[in-house]
Amino acid sequence: MLFRAAAKGTHVRSLSSSRLQRPATPQSVGTRLDLMNPTTSAQPSGAANVMVPNETEPQLLLRAKGYPYPRPDTSFLFVRGEVLEFDNDQWRGLNHMHEIVGRCGSSAAEFCSSRGLDLVGLSREDLFVPVLAIGSNAGPEQLRRKYPEADFPDCVIPVVQVALEDFDVVYTPYIASYGSCTATLEHSPGTVTSIFITYLTPPLMERMHATEGGYNLCRLTELRLHVAPRGQQDCTGGAATATTAAASAIAPASTGAPAETEDGMAASQLAAAAGAGPSSCFEVLDWVYQYNHKLGCIQMPLRGQEGSPVAIAEIPAIRRAFPAASQVQMLTALKEALENPNSFGPLAPVAMPGSVEDDGLDQWILHMVRDDQARKRACCRLAKCARPFTYPSCEIVAAL
Repeated sequence: MLFRAAAKGTHVRSLSSSRLQRPATPQSVGTRLDLMNPTTSAQPSGAANVMVPNETEPQLLLRAKGYPYPRPDTSFLFVRGEVLEFDNDQWRGLNHMHEIVGRCGSSAAEFCSSRGLDLVGLSREDLFVPVLAIGSNAGPEQLRRKYPEADFPDCVIPVVQVALEDFDVVYTPYIASYGSCTATLEHSPGTVTSIFITYLTPPLMERMHATEGGYNLCRLTELRLHVAPRGQQDCTGGAATATTAAASAIAPASTGAPAETEDGMAASQLAAAAGAGPSSCFEVLDWVYQYNHKLGCIQMPLRGQEGSPVAIAEIPAIRRAFPAASQVQMLTALKEALENPNSFGPLAPVAMPGSVEDDGLDQWILHMVRDDQARKRACCRLAKCARPFTYPSCEIVAAL
């Protein structure tokens, strides 16, 4: 398998590498967890779609409009509902988790021990499966809903920041039962996006399966996935982000006008913020598991131009090829597209991104959440504007 040159000191791990002859490889995961026929043994009681009982209207709206939810600006351990943030240069692989020192000064081993868990015994590569977290699965808020302490008292999830080349995180042609338009991955050559890997044990992965209805578990190969990028300090003393760190290695080879991140920073500025010289990371992976929506992404009809996928503005990226919208902007656009007459087709063309929240958006969201038939009718219309995921190096492992 061919690779571009990696930064000095960076490991490149291939699917065929001898280092990957462990249960986290595609061939051996199935021997420990039947991915093609996931069971429900790891589901807690209650709905698998992570609905929260007795939510008030403000809570419903906050949840719907808050997707993909806040997440730390660095890697972290999710331990029984609590979070230990740590700098990316602390990550030296699963076998060394217990050696991590968090930003709070506590060691990961002590953090877990004080909560009744033995991290030393868990610090083994063969216990975990690497799965991208592109949307809400990187948010502690969502992880607490999926892994309540009462049902998963031994839950430890390493959530490691990564920078993925040539993909973007975009919206699906789907409105979830909790009112959000959810995320999926789309091939986007030249784009670099800052996301996360969750390392899941088989019981935790079974539970994740149960919460990912409408998605396929895929195995993506031929990737450039920078794990735990080590960005140098910027001029303010703050640590560079994963996207910044990757950009410092990739930006010199780019051509054309510099693309921008959502805050308007050019790629060249990102590279400068990361400091002179190549960025580094713990390793560069060429494969990973990923939950991708069965229908692909939405090809949003845009007013005065061709339809396009829409990137999720809350997810940092550089050299974005697609228009980006926040969750509120996207829901506002979907409301407008669905409410206009159907003479245009399944959806009326809209301006993207929308600039203001529609006055009736809250009531529309509540209607989608409370009237499941209305939501399903809306999803049927959105599905007619789906753009299938056609990345060639993708194998569907399980349809969920």
